[in-house]
Amino acid sequence: MPASSGRAAAGGQLSLIPVLLRFISCGLLAITFGVIWRFTLAPKVVGISSAFAGIFFLLLGFIIGGLGWYTRDVRARTRDAERVSDERIVFSFVVFAAMPFAVLVVVGLVWLLAFIIGAH
Repeated sequence: MPASSGRAAAGGQLSLIPVLLRFISCGLLAITFGVIWRFTLAPKVVGISSAFAGIFFLLLGFIIGGLGWYTRDVRARTRDAERVSDERIVFSFVVFAAMPFAVLVVVGLVWLLAFIIGAH
């Protein structure tokens, strides 16, 4: 199979174009969520108490996009096991869903610490 077909290339490596499209689509979704937050829920002046909400909406967009891609891969794998490799499913989940969630947890802990300390 050629790498440009959108499927895993020989040797189990992921082809570049589908991975790039995943990053772009998740990034666009994250930016969209951030813009929606900024123009609807955000206060006029963003402070320490509302900064986490903006970060949360940005990362939430990436997490939702990642879970969507992961779900797509699992469904495609269920229909045809040869179409989607195990590596692609794990990659989709870890890179596009688990890592943004881990970043959200770390940012949340830093925000909570800053909030407790009283940073302005």
